[in-house]
Amino acid sequence: MKISLRTTSSLVLLLVALLLPVPASAQQDDAGDDDEGWGKLIVEFGTWIAEPGGLGENVVSVIDPSNIFNDTLVGFTYGTEAEDYTRFGAELAGNRGRLLFTWFAHDGASQLNMRDPGNFIFGELLALPAFAGLSNDGLADAVDASTVNQLRDLKIEYSRVAFSNSRVRARWIAGYRQLDYRFRTEATYHALVPTFPAFVPPLVTALPNLTPLPDTASLFSGYDGRGLTGGMEFEAPLWQDKFVLEASVGLSLLQGTVDTEYRATNSLYVLGGFILEPPYTELGDFFVNSLGIVVGTAVAVDQVVVGAGLRSESITRSSQILETSIGARFKARSYMDVFLGFRMIHYGNVAVDLRPRNIFVIGDTVNAIDASETDRSATYEGFYGGVGFRF
Repeated sequence: MKISLRTTSSLVLLLVALLLPVPASAQQDDAGDDDEGWGKLIVEFGTWIAEPGGLGENVVSVIDPSNIFNDTLVGFTYGTEAEDYTRFGAELAGNRGRLLFTWFAHDGASQLNMRDPGNFIFGELLALPAFAGLSNDGLADAVDASTVNQLRDLKIEYSRVAFSNSRVRARWIAGYRQLDYRFRTEATYHALVPTFPAFVPPLVTALPNLTPLPDTASLFSGYDGRGLTGGMEFEAPLWQDKFVLEASVGLSLLQGTVDTEYRATNSLYVLGGFILEPPYTELGDFFVNSLGIVVGTAVAVDQVVVGAGLRSESITRSSQILETSIGARFKARSYMDVFLGFRMIHYGNVAVDLRPRNIFVIGDTVNAIDASETDRSATYEGFYGGVGFRF
């Protein structure tokens, strides 16, 4: 993640201007800090046990042979990951507000492995539309898939007390936000136990060129966005300001670009330059002569791998981030407090799923004359906790 020199200079000038001493008589502001001095430094270290969801990464369909209305989609299942986040800044004296920098990074990964040898019930959702599956029907009897995603989130926020009374204190927030989001998904679809006569042992070693090659697919998307953020924070003291309930809500509007890519390969059987069609009777046309040599039509059959790739760079995308949290904070020392709670952040339109559509084959090359682009979002939610210092 990079911040431009202009942005950095502006933030430094803003911080210097806010920290400049101004003449004022000593008095208590709404936050309980007096006007004398420049304020207090704030440093917080926290851990957020977040679980991502809503990424829309279904990679296989499972067919129920006994009920055509009972097919299911299967995707990745993410577990909770404990990731650290940091906040630091200053509480400015004289009710001049608070300036905070918040940095959060999250790395997630998931795998999917399914097997049903000999029963081709797995639909290849990510594969090329043409020649997918052993019988060109888009079905496999095993699938291996994996995905990784990376989130980098930086917020620079200025806030001031909006209103305060004996029961609740509220602060409005405004600032700048920068977001990087990356994901990559890869899938391999297998034909573990094909039913061709040529694969009955021991002839499988005699016709190795007929061993079915797996179909593969990979997707990548990378988003870089920046924009404005705003929201409100609420505090409700319960016990002499030592125990406080807190909640927040925020909205960020970002403008950015997406780089996205799709790659996939399928294999097909070819005889004399012509593509064979299921049920591939040519593969059963062979015999072993008196010299122990395999002869027949099957010997002349070859496999051809066809592949296709699509790329799209610097696609303009607008992203919306909605976040909310609720928790509690305990003042353990005059300079230290402990906090915990629950937080949810929804990152809207931070990825693009690119797929080929309306393709045609020339030789061993698949060409796409059309493509589909689907916006993806991600939601992170879970419990957080940490410790903060003021000095």
